Amino acid sequence: MSAVSRVLNLSRNRQSVRRFSDRRIPSEILLRVLECARYAPSAREDQPWRFVVVQDALTRHQISRAVFQGDLIRTAPALIVGCARVHSNIAGSGRPSHPVDLAAATEAMVLGAADMSLATAWITGFREGAIREVLGIPADVPVVTLLAIGYPDGFQRLADRRSEELSIAWDRWNATGSGDQ
Repeated sequence: MSAVSRVLNLSRNRQSVRRFSDRRIPSEILLRVLECARYAPSAREDQPWRFVVVQDALTRHQISRAVFQGDLIRTAPALIVGCARVHSNIAGSGRPSHPVDLAAATEAMVLGAADMSLATAWITGFREGAIREVLGIPADVPVVTLLAIGYPDGFQRLADRRSEELSIAWDRWNATGSGDQ
């Protein structure tokens, strides 16, 4: 299988799960997943991330109170909290680059986890201040991503994907004439 088809296969078959088994993730596997993040692209290769890996059950329980999908955090054997250094690059649009940089690193972990038979759940709904307080993250350091990770508690049906015609336009926004705005 070529490298391109392997990545496509991982992308197509990775699981965003809602429940994890209680099986512990070996440290060497977690380190491999985090290594994927370290090599993710970032603006000016600044690598503005710092990841806090939370395996302690009590700490995950405390964090779950600050997450809108709290049960998910409690069942995951590990939670990776993606934080950004304050000194982010500012893109030509005037926007800071760290949200995109952390998203790229998180997606690299999602694919790395899938490659190691792990499932993930990328969590976007959380109270940043509460997480900062539980983990001792300084007030000026943004908490950008949460990634629950573990072995799935069974597999679920993969989500359907929108068609290429609805997802991809060539040369101009509505080049396919689909009427999708």
